[in-house]
Amino acid sequence: MARRELLLLVPLLAIYVAAWAVFPARPDDEASYVSLAERITTGSYVTGDDGALLDSAPQSPDLWFGPGLPALLAPLAAVDAPLWAMRLTGPLLLFGAVLLFFVLARSRWGLRVGVLAAYALGLYLPFLGLLSNLHSEVLAVFFVCASMLCLSRHVPSGRLAWLVPASAALAGLALTRVAYGWVLTAALVTFGIAWLFNRSPSMARAAAAVALALALLLPWLAYTYTKTDRVFVWGNSGSLSLYWMASPYDGDLGDWHQAHLVFSDPALEPHRAFFEGLRGLSLAHQNAEIEREALRNIVEHPSKYAENVLANVSRILFNAPYSRTPMQANDVFYVLPNALLVVAVALALAILVTRRQALPPETGPFAVIATVAFGLHALVASYPRMLAPIVPFIVWMVTLALVEARVVSRDARRGTPVPTGSS
Repeated sequence: MARRELLLLVPLLAIYVAAWAVFPARPDDEASYVSLAERITTGSYVTGDDGALLDSAPQSPDLWFGPGLPALLAPLAAVDAPLWAMRLTGPLLLFGAVLLFFVLARSRWGLRVGVLAAYALGLYLPFLGLLSNLHSEVLAVFFVCASMLCLSRHVPSGRLAWLVPASAALAGLALTRVAYGWVLTAALVTFGIAWLFNRSPSMARAAAAVALALALLLPWLAYTYTKTDRVFVWGNSGSLSLYWMASPYDGDLGDWHQAHLVFSDPALEPHRAFFEGLRGLSLAHQNAEIEREALRNIVEHPSKYAENVLANVSRILFNAPYSRTPMQANDVFYVLPNALLVVAVALALAILVTRRQALPPETGPFAVIATVAFGLHALVASYPRMLAPIVPFIVWMVTLALVEARVVSRDARRGTPVPTGSS
């Protein structure tokens, strides 16, 4: 990347550092990430502490988090770096993601559109709220942009030189946000079905990249098997998230709660007897029982689950509603940009569907991954930050629609020409 082009994006880095310095810190999952990073430096990862769930011990987040962010922080933990230095990785990673996205957009549409697309992504307001604390979503956004760039080279051409880095980036994404292990699995199935129907080379190449990513993730699956005695376990967070989403009780809207709160919060009293029954079980058995109870509630109360899913979609987009909690003033921080995002997606789809035969080959794979990711998060208790790794796909699609509709025009000269063709 030329120095002049880099300077065009430097204001974004200044904004990120300002947000890192000014935005108030929140508890979130930061203590757990630091604890896991410190454990990596001693050659361990999870403790298998049976109290990690019911006692909510941040020092024992057994398989709740993937090792992506802790592994990144481990060198800093090894030298006893201060917390502010660890938090500074957020602005740097986000700026790195925007740079990768700029290269992706510039290669497809030229410098002018590349800059506009990079700023559209980089100025997505909810990103700023992730920078004052350690959040895995920022690293996930980085891996998403890296995978998009590599897939945009591999899918049109089939060049193996781009297959491995694309797969490595997708594997890094799943290690950072364990839910993406399921996203990649579902995407692989979708690519395979699409290929059976249309024999599309782009779907076959995308499937190859995802399949290799899943192969790279086998050591993690082997590790989780040794801790849970269950195959194909990406992490332990899904059981509790599904449980709250499947809650059949009046007043519950599917939002997530720490398990230990059922013993003290009067509003969660209906759940108390079930969680009391988990005491004395191993952590793996606790999660298995929670999963079974969640599935039973879904089968017995499907309409309530559907209601909670709709509420969850609204939470992902607008940070509301939450059970027995009124809307807050700072929810506007999510409502305004995500309302704009929803409108932009609707308009982009209207444009792209009519031109689907002439779109870049990577369009289909990008749309599949984004759709599967959003659909999966809609089914389990989620927060607005879960939308963050999907936003680069959305901005790319909207940019493509604007170019196709000639609202913005691509440059005659592009940074690194990439093949075009049917997706």
